[in-house]
Amino acid sequence: MRRAFLAAAVVLGLLASAACAFAQEFNFKMATFYVKGDPAFDVIDHFRNLVAEKTGGKVKIDAFQAGELGFPVTEILEATSKGVVEMAIFYTNYKAAQDPVMALAGGRPGPVSNFDEQTKQVKAIEDLVANSFKKFGVHYVAPLIYGEPEILISTKPLAKLDDLKGRIFRASGMAAEFYTAMGAQAVMIAAGELYQALQLGTIDGLEWTDFTANYRLGYHEVAKNVLEPTKGVNLHSESAVHAFVVFNPSVWEKLPEDYKKAIVEACGEAYKWSGVYMTKLNKEYRQKWAEAGAKISELPAEDQDKVIQVSAKLLSNYAAKAPEAKEFCQRLIDLWKEIGYEKWSKALAELIK
Repeated sequence: MRRAFLAAAVVLGLLASAACAFAQEFNFKMATFYVKGDPAFDVIDHFRNLVAEKTGGKVKIDAFQAGELGFPVTEILEATSKGVVEMAIFYTNYKAAQDPVMALAGGRPGPVSNFDEQTKQVKAIEDLVANSFKKFGVHYVAPLIYGEPEILISTKPLAKLDDLKGRIFRASGMAAEFYTAMGAQAVMIAAGELYQALQLGTIDGLEWTDFTANYRLGYHEVAKNVLEPTKGVNLHSESAVHAFVVFNPSVWEKLPEDYKKAIVEACGEAYKWSGVYMTKLNKEYRQKWAEAGAKISELPAEDQDKVIQVSAKLLSNYAAKAPEAKEFCQRLIDLWKEIGYEKWSKALAELIK
């Protein structure tokens, strides 16, 4: 009888403990690098709603646009590490100069052109990315926002690589290195200033994700020339993770396990949702660009090998910076070969022997 009583007490204690843990409420500030109007905010809202649903409303996330919390997007990880915000989403290319894996984990040249292929890449290199985030004092959770291969827009005619020479483009991370190697001048300008920079001629063009985001931000009004990616070659960026979810380590550690599980699941579901959503939107908004009078071009065949050669050289430069970066590139080589991009795989393999 006593044993039965003790067993029942233990069970009740565990249930009470679990109930108490799940009864806790959390309100998190989440820093982002996006401006309102970007379709990424639709994914962010979907993620927030999933978290609230999975935790019975006990975990609430408020998302803030770029600069809204008083620090630049380049300092999002520092703010998260110090507890200024509990969590954030982050584009790794903002730390390209400080960590070669962070440079490689964001928008980078490559052949991958769809969500399924990109998901395979994430799985292949995720442990390396998580370790790099740890170096910046944050806890890596998961990818959240899928990015289609990016376009390049310009106020001047743009249809081939020679058209890039001598022009000024807003570009960040590896994209800036790519266009510099192609003979252009790359400059970094804050997101909120890009429309005016195009309008005033401060820049000749810019790279800012896909057709959807560029249109929603109004760039079709002032830039009527678009260079779009060629399948299997692309331009400065293949399909990529545009945002990873990270947490302040202490905040994450104190979360009940059920909440952690809910957040990870919400990331996975929202990421998959973003793959369908972003792809669909990109097709729709490509048509909107055409209807707005834009001239949309792909690189001629004779330029495509140069994209691969220049890109492989850029990637190999990063591979030489750290053992982890070399391992990252080796995994790309293996994956590209596996999914049929032999030319890309061979070009990079020859440079990092």
